Amino acid sequence: MSVFLPINDHSINKNLALSRSMRSWIILKSFNMKVFIIKIIIFLIGIFIVQLGVGLFIQSNVGLDSYTILMEGIGSLINITVGQANILIMTGIFIGMLCFTREYIKLGTFLATFITGIFLDFINSFLSNLGIDTMPYGARLLVLFLSCSIIAIGFAILNAPKLSVSPLDQLPLIIVDKTKFNYGQVRILQDIIYITTGFLLGGTLGLGTVISLILIGPFIQITLKYIGGPLEQKINSL
Repeated sequence: MSVFLPINDHSINKNLALSRSMRSWIILKSFNMKVFIIKIIIFLIGIFIVQLGVGLFIQSNVGLDSYTILMEGIGSLINITVGQANILIMTGIFIGMLCFTREYIKLGTFLATFITGIFLDFINSFLSNLGIDTMPYGARLLVLFLSCSIIAIGFAILNAPKLSVSPLDQLPLIIVDKTKFNYGQVRILQDIIYITTGFLLGGTLGLGTVISLILIGPFIQITLKYIGGPLEQKINSL
């Protein structure tokens, strides 16, 4: 014989509300605002350092990396700064992500979209007063090597808080996820498109372009291990 017990709808609703409140309380308790702010600050410092490296790269005047060639080309085409061109490109990719791959967007994606270009223009304006582009060619090559190191250090720092990366850096990852291509193939194709398009639009192609393609990747691998890894552990211990 089955026994049917009376159901109290008010009691069920009260228990559900209590359960939701408990879940919200647990989430809020696990969220540490101080750590979150520290992560944002570290992320922004990383972006600033990367753009310092990019600024030195530009001022060395021996050729640009693939993406900066594209920025410079677009900037010269529509008469805007390199930083403004950066914001334009990043915003375009960000809008595409909003429409088609929203799941990849995190706080870092948003911050990088609109802050990177501002940092770059500020740094580039400051460095342009130092006369780096008038130094002897050998000295400018040394500046170029230094800029590759600085870019790698900055990337390791901005990657440590795990707030995601810029839309530009997300793009090849999204393509890999959505297609059968591997990351190396996508990056090579991406660099070819950036260099060709940027050069045709007036971007600076030179020895620095080749050096950046050879050095920045390995430098980033080193800095991720010796700077990014320990910094990430430190953040996670807060």
